[in-house]
Amino acid sequence: MLRLEAVQFLESHDFPFHAAAYRFQSSETIEPHLHDFVEMAYIAEGRGVHSYNGNEYPIAEGDVFIIEPDQIHSYRCPPNSQLLVYNILFQPSLLKAEWELLGGVTPFVDFYYVEPFLRNTVRFQAHLKLQSGEQIEMKSQINRLILEYKEKKLGYRILCKTHLIEIFVFLSRCYEHMTNEPLLSADSDELRIRRIADFIAQHFDQPLTLLQVSRMCGMSQTTFSVKFKEYKGHTFIEFRNDIRIKAAQDKLAETTDKVSQIAQEVGFEDLSFFNQQFKAVTGLPPGQYRKQMKDKKA
Repeated sequence: MLRLEAVQFLESHDFPFHAAAYRFQSSETIEPHLHDFVEMAYIAEGRGVHSYNGNEYPIAEGDVFIIEPDQIHSYRCPPNSQLLVYNILFQPSLLKAEWELLGGVTPFVDFYYVEPFLRNTVRFQAHLKLQSGEQIEMKSQINRLILEYKEKKLGYRILCKTHLIEIFVFLSRCYEHMTNEPLLSADSDELRIRRIADFIAQHFDQPLTLLQVSRMCGMSQTTFSVKFKEYKGHTFIEFRNDIRIKAAQDKLAETTDKVSQIAQEVGFEDLSFFNQQFKAVTGLPPGQYRKQMKDKKA
């Protein structure tokens, strides 16, 4: 399986970003592949087929979707047709501070995180499809971004980030207009909780809040908290933090990264709180745990 690395496609470690347009010709195919960065695709013209983790979906003008890292996918253009795809490639670290603000906007969370997560389910087929007026605005915004990136004038990195944030806010508004009910609302309570638990486990390092996950399930915070504890045996915070601590244990045992860096990577912004939670779960402070793991390997 072809794996594309960020170092091959993104500008640099300091600015992990790339944007371009690609026009597929009749019967052209991009073979199945995966990559270690995020891809946002906007179908500007034509129609085709997008294969995602073994399932095929028709794509056409106006479609916008996110491809998360390490997801196998491919594109295919039918005979006697063309397909114009705008690609924005980036690492989430590009917008670390802004990500926390965007994470507080439920339609953004639904578009960026939940829709890709549910894409493989039989029931869920929805994706963001822009209306004609929205397509005009999207083309305008993405062309400004690509031109800024291509010309690389003074301050282009700042403007590229600004344009990207504008695009995400715009798409979040479009997604809000398109979806009138929570994405998980058609499932039973138990299935909703199981799905959201899987979602939390996959995105444990993101600044997800009780309000956000309860809204995804179409429940009040109180009802969600009761149901989550009933089906999972832990509160949402306990469940999320346990996953974060387990991830931190792996990083402490396998890397030489600073404790403060590991804390941030697994989702803890407050180092003191991380140390407190880590000791509560493992019985040891992080530094002592790392030493113990190294002694066992020696």
